[in-house]
Amino acid sequence: MQFVFKIIILFFIVFNFRVPVFYNSVVIALILSAIYYVFKRGSIPFTYFFQRYNVVLLIGNIAVSFVILLIVFLHNTSVEGTLEKRFWVQFMMMWAIVFALPLLIEGKESTAFEELAVIICYAYAIQGAISITAYLYEPLGDFLFEMKPEAIKESVLNPAANLDKFRLYNLSGILFVELTAAYGIAFILFFWFQLTSDHSLLSGWKKYMVLFFIFLGTILSGRTGFIGLLMGLGGWLFFSYGRIFTFLRHNLGYVIGFILILMFSYNILLSGKQRQSFDDEVFPFAFEWYYNYRDYGKLEVNSLDATTDQHYFYLYDETLLKGHGVTAFAHANPLYPHSDAGYINDLVFGGIPFLICLLIYQSLYFIRPIAIAKKRNLHKDRVCIAFLLLFFLYILILEIKTPALGSLHVAETMFIAIGSCYIIQYYLQNEQIELEG
Repeated sequence: MQFVFKIIILFFIVFNFRVPVFYNSVVIALILSAIYYVFKRGSIPFTYFFQRYNVVLLIGNIAVSFVILLIVFLHNTSVEGTLEKRFWVQFMMMWAIVFALPLLIEGKESTAFEELAVIICYAYAIQGAISITAYLYEPLGDFLFEMKPEAIKESVLNPAANLDKFRLYNLSGILFVELTAAYGIAFILFFWFQLTSDHSLLSGWKKYMVLFFIFLGTILSGRTGFIGLLMGLGGWLFFSYGRIFTFLRHNLGYVIGFILILMFSYNILLSGKQRQSFDDEVFPFAFEWYYNYRDYGKLEVNSLDATTDQHYFYLYDETLLKGHGVTAFAHANPLYPHSDAGYINDLVFGGIPFLICLLIYQSLYFIRPIAIAKKRNLHKDRVCIAFLLLFFLYILILEIKTPALGSLHVAETMFIAIGSCYIIQYYLQNEQIELEG
């Protein structure tokens, strides 16, 4: 039961959905955590707010926000909604996860990273289960759709926007690119976990169920998460080289059984209307590259082509030097057309200095965990270094399509939790080794 409670707390923080009276689910997570501390521990701990890693990141978040305000002040412009969101939402989510860490890893401090990884994977699997249930059961889908902000619902219902309604069938306040990008992080973390731990809750048939529902959640939220799937799988294959046949021998039965269950469920349990909806809506959206290849002989995704063709353009020297204090995201700058691309928006807003600032801030999440992993230089630590670098590379790739450097709230929240737990686990394990030695 305590494990379920931990999943609920993390779910409320990372998905940060609207809740009547309480404003959003992060507030509920803070209240539940505080109640738990008071009745279970007799006091509210602020232990990890004093951990150097967390202090640096929380101050770094404030510093980047200050830089944004400074750029706006120097250009005599106004803070746009997307940037204004940083000041409150992202800091609140990061603060909440640090506050909840003692609860999430209670009694498991020496395996803190593994414990957190399991909780994150289950939280995203539950979100995927909610999405597929809402898609198959229309009243639930409509209920979740109605929970979304009016502006977003209007844009989805506008045929010109070309947005699929089922992408809002989730219990989440983060939507579209940010949600599917978060699924990509969950994929990378899942495969990292498979190389470093054999936790009972992510082994055997359980890990295939968790992976399946994370996959479903990605399909129903967007395609960007598949980048994380490919990167995580690639990292797993690299470190599993030479053990592939052993893995297949031990897991072939699970794989075959799972495929048969999926085929039976799709062809027998789903109604004809439900199968038709998948064939007409979900599959063409999620696997657009395959349908384009099948129908036109071109292995491409239209949104990716649009990113390179429409959202990248020549920038003037003045822009690269100091930016203009506004982005190109919503036609805010008369010098440039609209662009969703992250690199373009950051450069138009603050030039190369602002982009460098964001790169430095984003690297803070990974520098210290990588540095302590290099101290031991064991196989497990080399795996951790590689996957931490994959996280950083993943954000750099996402930045091509959308503002991601220091801007994806749920990514920053998961990164600070993962990094903090990895450091906690490292030092506690070292202390145990020294005591035993």
